Amino acid sequence: MARLAFLVALAAVGADAYAMAGSRRPLVAPRSVVSRTPLVRHGAANTKAVIEGMVPRIIQGATQGAVGAVVAATLSAFTEPVVNRILVQRISVMESIKQLDMAKSRKFFMTTLPTNFLKFPLFEAVNLVMQAVDVPDSIKGLVTGLVFTTLTLPVTNYRFCKSMEIPVDGEALFKAYVPTVLRDVIYGISRNKLNTLFIALYPALKASSAGRAALMFPIVLLSCIISSPGNELRGYYLQPKEKRLGFKAFFQPTNYVRSTVAGALIMATSLGIGTYVTAPVRLAVMAIKAFIMSKFVAA
Repeated sequence: MARLAFLVALAAVGADAYAMAGSRRPLVAPRSVVSRTPLVRHGAANTKAVIEGMVPRIIQGATQGAVGAVVAATLSAFTEPVVNRILVQRISVMESIKQLDMAKSRKFFMTTLPTNFLKFPLFEAVNLVMQAVDVPDSIKGLVTGLVFTTLTLPVTNYRFCKSMEIPVDGEALFKAYVPTVLRDVIYGISRNKLNTLFIALYPALKASSAGRAALMFPIVLLSCIISSPGNELRGYYLQPKEKRLGFKAFFQPTNYVRSTVAGALIMATSLGIGTYVTAPVRLAVMAIKAFIMSKFVAA
């Protein structure tokens, strides 16, 4: 019961974040992205201006991703082993929760935190750069997914092995590349298209941190659900060879729904909270910098 109560409390974090963000329905990123003003237009832009314009967007995206990384690392340390067991072993939610070991989860946090600090800011930075380029949303998502997955697959698989207590070797680090690319490409395309759609439907929400968080949560949630076939296929290929289920036995609808909903909620919660607190964090950093400059540089 203690384990179940703890997971329910974690789920409540997502609900609280959504409530803070406002009651309106569904972004992907802060104001610089939602303005939809391309920095590159048919190769005619000045190179220096393009670079100068992109740098703040990269920093902003990385900051948002870093904040989300801390939130997600905390959530994932306890929920990711549960989700991965559901995904790969195809067991029920309650059975997976019963196997939750708090001591092992606290130890796993030392894996989720550094890997998230690499993956989350990288994805957000790549996504923001592609948002700034005047190409179709499908191309943006394709490039984002390919770049992100190719660079981070060993990190992703290392983390999976740690969560499942599977030995880490060279084969494990590069397993399931194609389904992982498929998942991340579909996710990237879906996220860009949903961003465009919801910004058009709710333009007023982009003006505040709460509004941007309110947009972020459902966009990420829906993107994870849309890309879930790739995730399920990845889970199929990540099965240990000696315990691998057949295709029909693995792809049961109830198992599919369980793993998809759990994974989507974790990602949407972490990035939603990250979006909400990015602006206050940025203001705090600027205030600290101004204080240091006034106290030490001026003197």
